[in-house]
Amino acid sequence: MRHASFAQWSNQSSVIHQLDARVKLVLLITFVVSVALLREHSQVQLAICFTFLLGVAWAARLPFFRVLSVSLLVLPVIGVFALIVYLSGDHARAWTILARSYLSGFSVIVAVSTTPLPQLLSAARFFRIPRMLVEVAGLIYRYLFVITGEAQQMQIAFGARAGRPGLRAIKASSGMIAVLFSRSYEKAAMVHNAMCARGFAGELTRMEFASLRTIDLALITGGLALELALHFA
Repeated sequence: MRHASFAQWSNQSSVIHQLDARVKLVLLITFVVSVALLREHSQVQLAICFTFLLGVAWAARLPFFRVLSVSLLVLPVIGVFALIVYLSGDHARAWTILARSYLSGFSVIVAVSTTPLPQLLSAARFFRIPRMLVEVAGLIYRYLFVITGEAQQMQIAFGARAGRPGLRAIKASSGMIAVLFSRSYEKAAMVHNAMCARGFAGELTRMEFASLRTIDLALITGGLALELALHFA
């Protein structure tokens, strides 16, 4: 499961993993905003951003090719808009949209792969991000595990019944989607009832942060300086 891979990667040990979650959240948000606000974008600026993310992934000892391939999942969604821009005649802008989207997706994957989700959510709460937004993000992420698990079980059952790719499988997929969400909803309801039975009162617990270390302050300063320098490259 890809989501399980994120959880495993985020619990590894490296210099990046040991950084304060608040530092990584600030650098993530500012990086995405900085890439989006680049006015006179160039290949040099985009290459610097890509190299920076590769350096972070290397320092975090993440599997390069898997992280790079997972980051490509953002392209089919953005690709539709990029294709429209490309067909309108603005080829350079279309490629820039794809590059910026990939860099943003890559940065999110790196952040999630180096920071356990509870720490990221606690960092978001620390910066007074609306509680409802944080709670919904956490529950959606956890719900993905439920959907993925149910989908894998249905895929195994389909193969055990001599299911084969083809037109009949496509027709069966429409019914499988309905069953998938029905079973996922039932399991999610069971999980919610179990949480309530264990004292859940509508708010997930959050961790307490210690004071920022010298290395945290140095890295957040260096990261922000690099992102600012992009606009003058």
